[in-house]
Order: sequence, then structure tokens, then C-alpha cells
Amino acid sequence: MAKELSEHGYDREEEYFYKKNKELLEKMRKELDAKRAAQEARSEQNEHWMKCPKCGNDLEEVSLAGIKVDQCTNCMGIYFDKGELELLLGAQEPKGFLGGLKRLFKK
Repeated sequence: MAKELSEHGYDREEEYFYKKNKELLEKMRKELDAKRAAQEARSEQNEHWMKCPKCGNDLEEVSLAGIKVDQCTNCMGIYFDKGELELLLGAQEPKGFLGGLKRLFKK
């Protein structure tokens, strides 16, 4: 590369700055590529955010036994975020003697 640069009239100082500029441009390109990839990922997420996986219509949050779940405005499907089903099932466990026995045998 040094020979190639010297053939084009670059001296050692110009060669140094040429290499530094090239490194800087490569670094900036990588940063721009990373930003572009992140922006594309956010854009794709926004297209699918709060959309029904079955019919593609909007989801709205509704309260079900005190837990916020997502329900489709079109097909009325109900969708749970991570941990919401466990909360709902825990809230629906029977109380009293039979509920205590169930919890003992569940362990």
C-alpha cells in the first residue's frame, strides 16, 4: 500500500493522514450501519406493536380479574404478556380447606 501511495505522489506524512482518514471513515460507516440497523428494528417493532397475531387488527388493554391483558378489537382474542397468565391463574385459585389441599399437592 505504501508503494501504491508513493506512486501516486503521496509522501510519508500524507500517507499517514490518508490511513487515519480511511480508518475514521470506516469507523463512521460502522456506526452509521449500526444506527440504521437499530432504526430498522424499531420501525419493524412499531409496525407490529399492539397488533393481533391472528387477524392483525389493533389490541387494547382490558382488565381481567384485576390484571391488564390485551384484547383484539376485531376477533376479541385475548393475549397475555409474560407472567400475566400465571397471575390470573393464581388469582383464581380456590380458597379455604380445598384450596389449601390443592396448594399442598401442587408442590
